[in-house]
Amino acid sequence: APFACNNKLIGARNMRMLYDTLITPTELYHSARDYDGHGTHTASTAAGNAGVEASIFGRDFGEISGIAPDAWVVMYSACGDQGCFGGDLAGAIDQAVADGVDVINYSIGSDTPGLDGIDDIAFLFADFAGVFTSVSAGNAGPGASTVGAPASTPWVITVGASEQNRAFVAQVKIDNGSKSRWSHFFKKDSGIFEGASVGAGTHGKFPFVDSADHGNEACDPAVDFDPDITGMVVLCPRSPGRTEKSLAVFEQGGVGMVMYNADDVQSLLTDNHYVPSVLVNHSDGLALKAYIAKAGSNARVRLTAAEAEHQRGNEMSEFSSRGPVGEPASPDIIKPDVTAPGVQILAGNTPTPTASAPGELFQAISGTSMSSPHVAGLLALLKQAHPEWTPAMARSALMTTARQDVRQEDGHGRADPFDFGAGHVDFSGRTTSEGSVFNPGLAYDAGVFDYLGFLCDTSASYLTPAFTGLSCDDFGGIGFQTQSENLNYPSIGVSEIPGSKTVIRTVTNVSDKTTSYRAKVDEPRGFDVEVSPNRIKLAPGESVTFEITFTNKNAPVGTWRFGSLTWDSGKNKVRSPIAVKAAAIEFPNSVSGTGVTGSATIPVAFGYTGTYTATAHGLAADASQSGVVLHDGPDQEFDPVEDVPQGDVVAHPFTLSGSAFLRITMGEDDLTSVDAAATDIDLYLYFNGALIAQSTAGGTDELIDLEAPADGNYVLYVHGWQVVDPPPGVGYTFHLWDVPTAASSLSINAATPTTATIGTIGNVVVDWTGLAPGGSYLGAVSHSDGATDFGLTLVAVDS
Repeated sequence: APFACNNKLIGARNMRMLYDTLITPTELYHSARDYDGHGTHTASTAAGNAGVEASIFGRDFGEISGIAPDAWVVMYSACGDQGCFGGDLAGAIDQAVADGVDVINYSIGSDTPGLDGIDDIAFLFADFAGVFTSVSAGNAGPGASTVGAPASTPWVITVGASEQNRAFVAQVKIDNGSKSRWSHFFKKDSGIFEGASVGAGTHGKFPFVDSADHGNEACDPAVDFDPDITGMVVLCPRSPGRTEKSLAVFEQGGVGMVMYNADDVQSLLTDNHYVPSVLVNHSDGLALKAYIAKAGSNARVRLTAAEAEHQRGNEMSEFSSRGPVGEPASPDIIKPDVTAPGVQILAGNTPTPTASAPGELFQAISGTSMSSPHVAGLLALLKQAHPEWTPAMARSALMTTARQDVRQEDGHGRADPFDFGAGHVDFSGRTTSEGSVFNPGLAYDAGVFDYLGFLCDTSASYLTPAFTGLSCDDFGGIGFQTQSENLNYPSIGVSEIPGSKTVIRTVTNVSDKTTSYRAKVDEPRGFDVEVSPNRIKLAPGESVTFEITFTNKNAPVGTWRFGSLTWDSGKNKVRSPIAVKAAAIEFPNSVSGTGVTGSATIPVAFGYTGTYTATAHGLAADASQSGVVLHDGPDQEFDPVEDVPQGDVVAHPFTLSGSAFLRITMGEDDLTSVDAAATDIDLYLYFNGALIAQSTAGGTDELIDLEAPADGNYVLYVHGWQVVDPPPGVGYTFHLWDVPTAASSLSINAATPTTATIGTIGNVVVDWTGLAPGGSYLGAVSHSDGATDFGLTLVAVDS
């Protein structure tokens, strides 16, 4: 419907082309209008107007403002209730770039790292076009290596979530809230407990019951409470679908809900619940549960109305995804890059949300989806102050001026670079203040060819001359780095240091005056660090390249250690976090060669002195198989029992015996589709009836690798997650290499070293012969000191 232009929202596009084509939409609005509230919240956080009065359920929470309140907004609706299609996401990114936006906020992502997915590459082109991009780190924390794509790419700013210094709280009061006969259930004797809420309260005391005593412990809307809960406040355990629990209470006559966390580390979150609700931590939930059990029908509770309260903040949320980045992305890039407020963020809402109480124009919700737009707004301010800066310069300014006074989610330990990257974004200081984010002094700059050189070390197979105009062999010759640890990034990550390793960086003076700096290093424990040169003087616009050499003194192998490098001018302190890990040995993941007869060299860097053995395995020919699969609609959920008979999933059984390595791949070139780029095939591998590996990349770019797989029966399931072809569906071929433990056509050359010396590099030479012409072969070389198997280098041969 038409609406009056307000000079704020200057564009809106519905980008759900594949979504609308391949499934039956269930959203309330078949347009760019926000059907669920997520987009309104993130946009208003980044660029909402200043001085806006915010209230929820009649509770006045004061004036709020977006980070960049004078910015214009264009909205791109690319997801729906049933998820997001990679083609729609890439289309939205490309369209935003074509529309001339300055900044993209992307509060979307996965838990699987990657570098060459369809939205990963769309963001690479956005960077090339000069667009600043902020991306959510993900909500899969606090475990290690939970940052997924596209947050795992080095050409976006990846944002974690931490708590702010304001919370929305309410009280759970049993009895009359004074010292009582029930006080022994609490660690304090008042009978009052504080939790998180934006609700209006219960306006009186009501019977208090445990959901487990009423036949519906999960507070599931699909399950009836029995006995009836009419007129009662219900205690529910927290699990996915928080607002659905309050809906269950509301629909069955309850007047309030107290929900308790699964542990005491989880953040206390606020939602627009259907009944007055308070979320408390785990131990206090158990105390309330014990109170109900003891008091029985005499249990009474009152929930107070929510209030805004000051808290200390500066604590990581437990849900924020952590580094290090896992394969196939690069662990040499520290992610996330920064952290920003992401818990109980008060911003806009649609009045018709999908999964919370309707009618409210504001909400206070949590996630890295909420922290990312804070940084997007900051990027808009940087773009205004420095329209000439590249996206890498803006990321550098954010990272090198960040503060580190942030604790881990337990409130005690200090956060480290895998929690918060370079630290919490710090926008204190005027645009003219030296050392502020607007005037950082130095910047680590990078462009599209730097990133392509980086991809040579991580995703070389993607970089064909047809894509770049250059081969990976060309990049080094024209001055670009092709080792991932040498990407000119504002953080310094080195995932393998076998004795000693030197990496390089380049800084550029982005101030308006000549300035001198000296290097200050907080050395990672167990390492010596040397910076050369350690004093620099740069004129405005001048750049200098320096080396950082890490030498392992006594750091244990396989353990990450943290430190920092700061270029200090007195007023400017340009700080880079350091994360390094000692290695006993370093070797490439793979090498390649051609011909029915040939050889290849594997350089091996030694971090120890002693015996060394290289052993050849294979080669194995490609044992490809083909089939046809249909689109799995409408839910797209992988279910072999249901989907195999319908043709939405195809099963390919096979047996392994004496295998050193298994690789299965499928790409766009392996499809016979009317639109291979829009087709998304996923792979699931089962062993003895149990899922052991899967590949669910955006688009069809699938890879499953298993080292030393067990002997036995396997089934590979090919899932038609997104098939644009009408019946009989899309034809596909997957490639399978079963590398035997024994050597067949691959051998170790006599020139290979048999002893290791710390700090040296030895060359393992492999030879092959007798291959059939025109084949694709895979072998492997294992590396060992006689006691420890260090892993494999794959040998790919195109005969």
